[in-house]
Amino acid sequence: MPDIKKYKFIDALRGIAILGVILVHSSQAVAPTNSTLLWIMGEGARGVQLFYVASALTLCMSWFARSSREAFPVRNFYIRRFFRIAPMFYIAILAYIFLNGFSPSYWAPNGIEWWFILITATFLHGFHPETITSVVPGGWSIAVEMSFYLILPLLLLKIKSITSCLFFFAISLVLSYLNILIVPHIFSYPDSQQYLVKNFAFLNFFGQLPVFIIGILGYFILCKQYPSRQIAIIGGAFFVIFLLAFLHPLLPLPSNFMVDMLLKVPHHFIASTLFTVFAILLASWPTRLLVNRLTITVGQLSFSMYLTHFAILTIFSKMGFSGLFSKSNTASLLHFLCVVFVTTVVSFFFYKYIEKTGIVVGKRLIEKLEPDL
Repeated sequence: MPDIKKYKFIDALRGIAILGVILVHSSQAVAPTNSTLLWIMGEGARGVQLFYVASALTLCMSWFARSSREAFPVRNFYIRRFFRIAPMFYIAILAYIFLNGFSPSYWAPNGIEWWFILITATFLHGFHPETITSVVPGGWSIAVEMSFYLILPLLLLKIKSITSCLFFFAISLVLSYLNILIVPHIFSYPDSQQYLVKNFAFLNFFGQLPVFIIGILGYFILCKQYPSRQIAIIGGAFFVIFLLAFLHPLLPLPSNFMVDMLLKVPHHFIASTLFTVFAILLASWPTRLLVNRLTITVGQLSFSMYLTHFAILTIFSKMGFSGLFSKSNTASLLHFLCVVFVTTVVSFFFYKYIEKTGIVVGKRLIEKLEPDL
């Protein structure tokens, strides 16, 4: 495949993903009155799965481009990932402790304890219901992402083709199902807090692993470099099928065996497959409507935007700004645009001075350890 730097569509995917994530959280502060619009804004939560698909594509491209020319590719991979994520995430930990304190919350009904912070800082917070997303709002996705980083080099030693990828996808589905069965027997909470267990089974690494494998599958499909006509016909057909399945709550499909079986698939897996097909189509036809300066720029800022937009929403609420918007469709969308604008401005500085600095530090460390690069 060509140089990964040329794949601007990946940044565009990230830009679309973060706008979706902000959309859902913004709508929770100022909700629209139209039920269809409320559903659409709520589905912005699937932006996290789009992040995972984009991440799987990028990491596969990076791994196969670099591993053959590096003496210690696994070590270098972990260094890059740590310095890409940790600096901004550590700032987020400090900022949210300052902003929200240690008092009880929805995700930590018994309050934040000292060890919550410790395991969050070591990226192990994804293995307990009360830590997975309590210290840093939305931190569950960072925990899942870091767990995926941990196993990716091993996965890519085994996954070499579409066939082997499908085999590991089947394994991931089994693990996801076992996760749902086993988690309630590991963690015990009173009835009023049982939601923690149910949410944990969905949010944790095993609940999301199939999403990443679907993204890896997308990479191997792209590697095949199928003729454009074939991609258009087959990819277009799959896109329509999974789009209809995704929109089923709005556009009910006629009942038959195939439709009923498809709709039994968890919604976030349907969304992930839809996003992967969409990514393949966008890689082949990067239309300027979707791959443009705006989406690419937002995509580059997306990590900082993800971590900061929760703080922006909290500050908007405490200052009474969100309360200035009446409950209406127009007000909900205007509020969303305000959140996006402020988050983008704030994130630009974090990206420039924290994220990019971390990336440079990681790069220099690798160069020091492996001077032949």
